[in-house]
Amino acid sequence: MKKILHVLKWVFLTCMSFGLACALGFFITVGCGAFPEIQSIWIGTAMTTASHKFYAEWFIPASVIETTINTGKVDDSNVESKPIVLPKSEVDDEAEKDQKYAAEGYEKLDTGIYLKKITGSTNSGVYTGYLMLCSDPSRVKLVDTDRQFVCGATVAMMIEKAGAVAGINAGGFIDGANYDSNGGQPYGIIIEDNELVTPRGGYDGSYRIIGLSPENVMTLKMGSAAWAMENGLRSAVSAEVFLIVNGEGMFKAGDGGWGIAPRTALGQRETGEILFLAVDGRQVGYSIGCDLITLQEILMEEKCVNAAMMDGGSSTVMEYATYDVRGNCNVELINSPNLGPTLKDQRYINNAWVIMPVQKAAVKDSGSHKGQYVK
Repeated sequence: MKKILHVLKWVFLTCMSFGLACALGFFITVGCGAFPEIQSIWIGTAMTTASHKFYAEWFIPASVIETTINTGKVDDSNVESKPIVLPKSEVDDEAEKDQKYAAEGYEKLDTGIYLKKITGSTNSGVYTGYLMLCSDPSRVKLVDTDRQFVCGATVAMMIEKAGAVAGINAGGFIDGANYDSNGGQPYGIIIEDNELVTPRGGYDGSYRIIGLSPENVMTLKMGSAAWAMENGLRSAVSAEVFLIVNGEGMFKAGDGGWGIAPRTALGQRETGEILFLAVDGRQVGYSIGCDLITLQEILMEEKCVNAAMMDGGSSTVMEYATYDVRGNCNVELINSPNLGPTLKDQRYINNAWVIMPVQKAAVKDSGSHKGQYVK
């Protein structure tokens, strides 16, 4: 018995010593900033989540957190994408298009829609993501919850309501005090089918706008709802950050204090194709997520000339839908959201970017909740 107690005591002391050593090492590395890059990633990752800010606030001084978040931020107050004239498709034959995108590593999902899985690594670990390419930008539009200002909807619900064939999450929303919002309170600008959904009443505030023009060109600008409506944006939402503007990456060094997380982004090539990007995260061993530099680099490698980051984290989702002969919708997850592997696990959000079927690419009648723009 004494021998057993001696062994248990030895195991206990060894575990305690190991635990204290790890805790001390962590505090020196992250809390004291012995390795600034690791500390920066830790702060950015914690502080840009809805419910895990305490992971940084508990043991890192507020002044250090503030400095880290502000370091590397981009002044985009005067940023504006230049109008581009989309060329007529050089390839009209569908089989030739399939071959063209297959050479880029894309697999065909449907007419004009292609998918590619991507993998990579950062200093924090590996990531996995998905790129969805739509060859016809006129098929891409913004949709929002049909109970705006009351309750959000999942991306799958919005895809089915719109009769779309694919979608990703788009703009953010105002969360609850306990990070338990139902997604019903939008943040920033929403324009759907040429009509202003929000803001209601005041049009002079400045927002980071990502929109699609009547010519199906992605438009990026710090501006007001009045500007967006006067310039005829058919779809628009407020972006988190601009990643690429006029072919130039916005982030040159650091990650702007955003850390590592699941990410969603939207981009457009000079040849017109719209790209959806979803990078999975918060899943150790599969995909940790990525920073803004990595997100930017992925889209630049895909030849995007304009791109912006959408809402991310637990909202990041990419889905594809098929319809049977009776019109019943079957939505499937493309990525692996960190909330869970089924549609029922996904969060209620406020709006989404979707791809319409070829025969439904034109703008349709809007819902009753839309707010007509009045100058």
